[in-house]
Amino acid sequence: MTIKLSKTIKRFAKDECGAAMVEYAVALLVVTGIGIGAMATIGENSGGLVGTACTGLETAASAGAGTC
Repeated sequence: MTIKLSKTIKRFAKDECGAAMVEYAVALLVVTGIGIGAMATIGENSGGLVGTACTGLETAASAGAGTC
């Protein structure tokens, strides 16, 4: 039993598939983090733009052009 377990551990240590999978997982986490950060920044900045556009539409609406 001990010999079989020892061989399994040695084979696992030599196998690099697990290391490659971990590298891909870390890369995916980094890309996901950058994407979430970018979306948060874009969302914060676009909120002000939408408010400005809505204010402009409300100003135009007061002239009889419709509502926001």
